[in-house]
Parts: sequence; C-alpha cells; structure tokens
Amino acid sequence: DRRPPLELLGASDARELRARMAPTATRTEVDTSWIVTVEQPSFDGRSHLALEFRVNRLATHVQVGARSVVIRSRSGAPIDLAVPITTSSGALTPIGRDELLNAEFRRFLESQRTATDSAGALRYRWLERQVRGLELVSSREKLMAGLPNFATYFGRDMLMSALMMEPIWSPGMLEHVIGSVLRKLAPTGEVSHEEALGGQAIRENAVVYNERMAEYARARRAGRTAAADSALARARDVLAHLDAVRENYNMLDDDFQFPIVVARYLGDDRISAERKRAFLRERAGADTTTRLTALLRNIEYVRRSAAPYAARAIATNLIAFPRRPDGTHFPGSWRDSNAGYANGRFAMDINAIWVPEALTACMRILDGLSTLGNVGTSLPAGQELTAAATAWRSAAQHFVVRIPPPAVRAAVRARLAALPREERAYWQRAMSSSAPDTSAPEFLALSLDAAGRPIRVASTDPAMALFLQDLPPDRVRRDLDILIRPYPVGLLVPRVGPVVANDAYAPARVWEAFRKDQYHSPRVVWGREVNLLFLALARQIDDAYDDAGQLRATVSPSHVAALDAALRQTLEAVEASGLSHNELWSYRIVSGALTPVRYGSSSDIQLWNLTNLAVQFRLSQLPRP
Repeated sequence: DRRPPLELLGASDARELRARMAPTATRTEVDTSWIVTVEQPSFDGRSHLALEFRVNRLATHVQVGARSVVIRSRSGAPIDLAVPITTSSGALTPIGRDELLNAEFRRFLESQRTATDSAGALRYRWLERQVRGLELVSSREKLMAGLPNFATYFGRDMLMSALMMEPIWSPGMLEHVIGSVLRKLAPTGEVSHEEALGGQAIRENAVVYNERMAEYARARRAGRTAAADSALARARDVLAHLDAVRENYNMLDDDFQFPIVVARYLGDDRISAERKRAFLRERAGADTTTRLTALLRNIEYVRRSAAPYAARAIATNLIAFPRRPDGTHFPGSWRDSNAGYANGRFAMDINAIWVPEALTACMRILDGLSTLGNVGTSLPAGQELTAAATAWRSAAQHFVVRIPPPAVRAAVRARLAALPREERAYWQRAMSSSAPDTSAPEFLALSLDAAGRPIRVASTDPAMALFLQDLPPDRVRRDLDILIRPYPVGLLVPRVGPVVANDAYAPARVWEAFRKDQYHSPRVVWGREVNLLFLALARQIDDAYDDAGQLRATVSPSHVAALDAALRQTLEAVEASGLSHNELWSYRIVSGALTPVRYGSSSDIQLWNLTNLAVQFRLSQLPRP
C-alpha cells in the first residue's frame, strides 16, 4: 500500500520522507575557507534549497550543530561573510528602477541625493533603501507582498499598491500588475487573493491528500468499492502534483479593486492604443484565453455581484461576507482578522467604496475598449452597469452614524471604564487636560450586522474614499473629522498616529473581541492606512488648485486650511512615533507614560509600506498658498 505513494514522492521509505522535514548542515574545508552548507529538499523531493556560509578559515572558528551554525572571530576583528543561496526553483525576472519609476520621481530622488544638509542626506538614505526594497519585491511575473513573511503574490496588496504608487510609477508598470492578476483569475472572474507555492503549496495539498485518504477509508469500511477506488485515485493524483500552486479566492475586496486599476491603465494617454491592444490580445496564462477575455469575466462578475442591490437598494442586498458554521462572518476584506469587521456581515469599504468605484471603472473600461478599435472580442453593452453605478452611489448612506454629544461622552466614559486601570487613568488624564471636542461626530460605520444595522466602530477606511472619489467639501470634512479627532473620541493618538479603529461607540461584545484580537484594533496603527491618508490629503489639497497654482474659485480658503492642518497634525503624530517604516505599530502605557512600540512580527519590507515613496514625492509637490 505504501509503495505507490512513496514512488510518487521519489522516496524509498517513510524514513527518507521524515529526513526531508529538517535541513542538514555540513562543513567542508576548501583552500583557506570554511564552507558550511545547509540544504533541504522539498517534501516531494522535486526541488532543493541550499544556503552557504563562506568564511576565512584562518580568521574564524566554525561550529556546526544539529540546529545551529556558530561562527566566531579568532581575533575579535570583523568577519567577512559570503552567503550564497541557491534553489532549483525557477527564477523571477527582476524589474529595475529605471523601468519601475517614472522620470519625475527619479529626478526627485536625484535631488535628494545631492542634498548637503544632514537631514537631507538622511532622507535620501531612507528613500534609497525604500527604492531598493521596491526593486527586491518587483518582478515581471508578480509583485511580492513583502519580506521576509510574505514573499509571494497577494492580489490586494499588489492592486492597492498600484493605485497608491501611480504618481511615481512608470506608465508600463500597470501591465505587470494586470497581467499577473489575469494569469491567476478564476473562471468566474474572481481575483486570486494569495498564491500558495513551494512549501506552502505542499502543506495545503497534503491536507487535501489526507482528506481524500480519509474519504477512501470511510468508503472502504462501508463496502463501497467504487467510491473507495475513486477517492484513492484522486488522492494519488494530488500526491503526484503535491507542489502544484494553489490560489485563494476567498477575499472579496480585490475582485472590485481590479477593474479600477485596469481603467487607470486604459485611460493613460502616455501609452499608445497599439500597445494597449497588443497587451490585451496576449494570452492571460497557459491556455489560449486572451487577457481581454479574462478581463471581461471580471467585469461580468462585478455586474452580477452588484445586481441585487441595483435592483432593490436595501442594506441586506449589499455584498455580504459568508456566514461561518459558528455564526460569525468571514472577514473577506483587508481587515482579515477575526475581529477585524466586528463580526459585521456587510463591510463599509467594499460596499460604500470599492463596488461603486468598480462599477464606474467597468463603464470606463468598456468605453476605453470601444475607442481602441478592433480588440478581437465583442464587448458587452454597458446599460446595466450604468444603472447599477447610479444605484450604488448611495450605498454609503446605510453606514452613516450620528451620535449626539451626550451620547459621545457617555460612550467614551463607559469604554474607558472597561480598560485596565493604568490605561484608563492615562486616557482620563489625556481627556481632562486637552478637553477633546465631543460635538456630534458623524462617520461611516466599519460594517453592518446581518440585519443591515450599523456596527458603530469608527475606522480609517474612509481615507480610501478621500483618495479615490471626487467628493464635495462637506463630505470630505465629514469623513476626515473622525480621523483627526483625538482618541478616545476619534482615531488620532498623539505621538503614535491614527489607530485603525475606535470601538468606543460599539457594544461591549465588540470591545472584548478587539481585546482578544488586536491586529485591527484600537491599539494598532497600520502603515498602509497612514500612507493612504497622506496621499488622500495630498490629492484633496492638490485638487483645490488650478494648473497655475491658484486656488480654484469653487474652493474656500478655510477648506484648504483645514486639509493642510489635518495633514500636518497627522504627519507630526506619525513621525513622532519613530515607527512609520513598519508594517504596523502599537503603543503601551507604563508608569503613566505612552510609548510607541513595534507590533509583533511586522514585515521589514512590505509592498504597501513602500508606497511611502509616493507619499514623499506627492508631499514635495504640494502647492503652498
């Protein structure tokens, strides 16, 4: 019984399989060098990974243990260490900065390089490190989400970063993003959220293999021979392709982000119509499907998903998270921790921002395709999309929360009373010393419950609307208000930044959920959201001026002054944290003092954190009165 699956894995016995589970380390002497080789085959034996340490034998002591390599200098002097890494897996095709970044940003980077003051020199060193990080995660095949934890494709991270990096990216960069998404697009038109490859693919496929074998055992015990044979054959087929890449289509937000990116590409006048046609006519993946055909599948998915609310604009017809067996809802958007959406069923970011923008983008795509001429495929009519876009523009109304001042004070008092003693005392002192504004706040709730009622959690998600949408000044100020109000009334924590959520106005069960799972809680600032807010404010300020740098007649000076003050206030808080280069960060309160701290194992090089390059560039270009 064991022999056929062992043969599929290229192993003589189970002991050989177990041996593949751990790396082996060997030390060899070559001329005047020690070479320590640490290597490990994949579980299926089809690929190998090796890491070497090469050091001068006369200058070092080298010890190799079962789980460690110790290298010590004989004299205490610094050690020159070479670390080659080799793998039998296929290589990605890197994209250099000249292809990544547009000429305007490269000139900006050069101007920083030639700065003579110490602050300018330090700023350049940081910008250069970020550019190198961007080069490291960028390839023609995909943009990786981050290192070291997320060295793989994440659809949302790539699409979000594409939108945020637009001011500094070269015109052709969106082709790499769009091509990568279309290569992994589901037949239904859904965008892959994450690929599992290499060891992760093997682990996930092993689970499927075990499920098939359990099915085989049940059928065999029940005497159902045909069913048992079928399960065994399917199990062995999994084993024969144990390293096959797996795609995760569970997330919802990236399905609607994609057409927005495509619309930006097709609307870019710097790219010729001929180049766009050629790009769309190429194959999307290994089969004969063209990129255009795959793109139209996504447009149809967006239309189909939006149809119920377009037909009847009630809250329970919005895009819903799937319900789990335990009664909770799967958080299928960027706040993907269990508590991230406060167990809401309808997410504000998906329904009030992404779907309306996606529908508008789909119409722009169809218009753009029609102007390109012969693209090799007939295009669908856009009337249904137009009607749906009109209906969905009012979706934000279901999420609006208004709280009268007495209720604000009562809610904040109750929330602080539930905090640990030291934290409660700190925030009570902070409120008494600063006299925070408790005038009636109005904000968009993080999510709606299953009945379509707002769960009153304030969040940073409206920054995306400020970034993407053309909003009237009163709506801009409304969405911005909660972002810059001091915590615990709003979201902004001095010397830390805007926390990603504020649950003070929500039920106590939501407080407890965030206490247990703090990943997207009021204790955390996300670098992505910080950069997004900066870019949103920069866009709002820039749009207030005409091409001659004069304030537009339709914009009041007080509105621009409020935007500028919000930008400065938020920048000051984030820079004071000293942690803005992190994926996310938090704070602790000890002996009555608040100290910013790094959050857990946040990645050092994160794709959407590298959007800070766009932030620095946009801030340098802002018009000043």
